[in-house]
Amino acid sequence: MNSKETINKPISAYIMLVVEVVFLAVTILTIRTGIGVVPLIAFLFILPGFFFVCPNGSRVLTLFGKYKGTIKSNGFFWANPFYYKKSISLRARNFDSERVKVNDKIGNPIMISVILVWRVKDTSR
Repeated sequence: MNSKETINKPISAYIMLVVEVVFLAVTILTIRTGIGVVPLIAFLFILPGFFFVCPNGSRVLTLFGKYKGTIKSNGFFWANPFYYKKSISLRARNFDSERVKVNDKIGNPIMISVILVWRVKDTSR
């Protein structure tokens, strides 16, 4: 896989939230006439596009398995509802192994332990 990480700038979810409220209001007002189904379908189509990105986190966007970008900025966003939005933590993680007692070549006991610190650098991989 030779894709490079690209930063995606999604739409603010607050704008789309206003659009959702408008579609819901139109649906409620026109449900008796029979044409209220169209704004209801639009309301339900837009709904899965909302998501949050928390601090020290990111979302990787894929469309039918193809990488479309990464969102690293924090906040409430809206993106294409067909995107699969995988959450990836960007915080540093630690792994502390147990102490192991081994002997060197002469027979002296040595205590060995590892503290491993790692974090995700390229979210596209």
